[in-house]
Amino acid sequence: MYSIISSEQTTGQLMQIALDGKESLSEMDRSLLVEILKERGHKELDYGEELSCGSIRLVKRVTGNVSLFFGNK
Repeated sequence: MYSIISSEQTTGQLMQIALDGKESLSEMDRSLLVEILKERGHKELDYGEELSCGSIRLVKRVTGNVSLFFGNK
């Protein structure tokens, strides 16, 4: 089975995939996407910083925890 999710993609590309395909992604792709995005958030975002793409938000809290939100603000 071929996955459209790759760690080689940019964070922006991954967030766009999450926005475009949140209903049509397989369970495996969804899990991989969330895992990679949280890892990227931990590495790329500063404490308290947020990255958004449409209704998808990646947040690195001041505690260092990374959250990924799908839906309206």
